[in-house]
Amino acid sequence: MSAGSIHGAHASTRVGPIDALRCFAMTAVVAQHNGLLPFGWTGVWLFFVISGFVVTQSVISRPSADSPAQGLSRFFERRVRRIVPIYYAYIGAALLFCLFVGGEADPIVFASLLGFFNNIAMTLGHGALRLWPVGHLWTISVEMQFYAVYGVLLFLMSRNRLMVLLACSVVAAPILRMLASIYISGFGWDSEAMAFAIYAGSFLHVDAFAVGALLAMATQKGLIDRIARPLAVTGFSVLGCYATIYVSINYSTGARGIDAFRNVISGIIWGQYREVFLYSAVVMASGGLVALAAVKDPLVDWLLRSRVLQRIGEISYGAYVYHALAIVLCWSFLREIFGVPGDDWPLHWRIARFVLSYTLTIVAAELSYRYFETGFIRGKRGKTTAAQVPPYSTADLR
Repeated sequence: MSAGSIHGAHASTRVGPIDALRCFAMTAVVAQHNGLLPFGWTGVWLFFVISGFVVTQSVISRPSADSPAQGLSRFFERRVRRIVPIYYAYIGAALLFCLFVGGEADPIVFASLLGFFNNIAMTLGHGALRLWPVGHLWTISVEMQFYAVYGVLLFLMSRNRLMVLLACSVVAAPILRMLASIYISGFGWDSEAMAFAIYAGSFLHVDAFAVGALLAMATQKGLIDRIARPLAVTGFSVLGCYATIYVSINYSTGARGIDAFRNVISGIIWGQYREVFLYSAVVMASGGLVALAAVKDPLVDWLLRSRVLQRIGEISYGAYVYHALAIVLCWSFLREIFGVPGDDWPLHWRIARFVLSYTLTIVAAELSYRYFETGFIRGKRGKTTAAQVPPYSTADLR
């Protein structure tokens, strides 16, 4: 195999470059939330593809004597152990803060967060808190909703039928986004609200998870090395074609200079069915990146082999949960200490806030992973010694 493999005896270990991709995905999101990278939201879709890949790989790479019901139970147990503890801890801290400092706590918001339908609540304008940042957590609701359905299919369907269903969902997702776009156009919402409804819609982005899952199955069948580069070339070609088409549309409507590039990839977008096709293009490019990382292709491995980046990727789930609070704290610190005025910060202050918040995020995520998350990840194995527990088992992956 030309660029490294994840088959055989190594199938149950972490793939370092995949973790490094997580690092870049999380960093892009933090940068956007600091006002530095308008297309940083694409990091979430890269997360989705990686999640589909890793979760599927963790199930199909290891033979099991469990019955489908037992396997499904273990699958949900692992997902809960990995995702829920720090998520609920963060929500619990928000509740305490709102009650004892702000004196109010919106029950609808907290119900949506605890019940993993926050993406729906956000779409309806009832998913955020005034005193504690939770607006970024809708993505976890989308992911948990996917797991709830996909887990059942993964254990109850034959692999071949599941592959066909996943392939069909890659095609069906943009059709669903198209139908949803047409339907909500009659609601009388403004363009931003309609765009967010597509952006955060339940199962409207199943193609992202499906592409990752199909890559895991291609790995299991020994095909990943052959398709990685063609898939990457195709994915970035599709993204380039999408960008070219919509820049041309902007130009034809009178936009010039930098304005011609607005509302193409950056931000929550709407118009001329951008809200339909943008996500397909991003998913295809993300799938190409994941495939290249999975086989440790030299095109990307020089960048993704860094142990520092891989470690940040390992703790990136906690970093994602904590980063919004870190930004708020650093924002308040810079305003109080240096008197940075208003909300429209100059570039150098946004860079300073990014550096500070990113550092704080990584420190918090590292401490959380070491001293809180690991115990839940290991579950019943927590009583064993560290030497007895494989440190990078796929069961540890989000």
